[in-house]
Amino acid sequence: MALEKLTLEELKKQRPDLVAALEKEIKSKGKKELDDLSGPYNPNLTFDDMSKEFLLKLMGIWQYAWITLSGKWYDEVRNRWGFDAANECELAAWEAMGKKVNPRYQKLGNIQLNTVLDSMKCLQLPLDNIMKGKNAGLFDGDYEIINENKVHVVFKRCVALEGLERNWPERILPLCHRLEKRMIEVYALNPRFEAVPIKFPPRKSKDEIACEWIFQLKD
Repeated sequence: MALEKLTLEELKKQRPDLVAALEKEIKSKGKKELDDLSGPYNPNLTFDDMSKEFLLKLMGIWQYAWITLSGKWYDEVRNRWGFDAANECELAAWEAMGKKVNPRYQKLGNIQLNTVLDSMKCLQLPLDNIMKGKNAGLFDGDYEIINENKVHVVFKRCVALEGLERNWPERILPLCHRLEKRMIEVYALNPRFEAVPIKFPPRKSKDEIACEWIFQLKD
């Protein structure tokens, strides 16, 4: 029987998914999305109540918290057990987190991991992602796609590097030369993915690029 000939009760029985989607759409159109929380306190607040713009701004603060927590955690380990221990713990913690958490991004994005470009989709989804835009990633990158399994990457700006240059220049070597390569490869979620460095910091001037890579698949 054609859907237009069904009564509402019959439609609910035969296509509950369709009815639920329509009810959700009607409800969302009748509700004003929040751009801030200047109004009365709502004990039942959900992210669905917030506007896209508000959520994007909120994500920016989440990113800041993410990176700040990493730095403060590192400082505490260094103060108690020294520079080498802090670097070893940082790499171990980030690697363990990436292996546990990042496959969820692949699943959420329905990403099939066959090529370098597939892995780069996975790099676009975490809080420390490589997307462009003021409300996106922490890096400003240019990507020259040579083919689906080889990409030339130039990061013109890196927020993490700028923080190291200001406060912890001694951390540039262990973080940029060791941790960053390993974490790109962990985040890529493909054991054949390889991040080959071309240029690393330290840099002589802030006008220089942050770093340069070739992303490719191992033979």
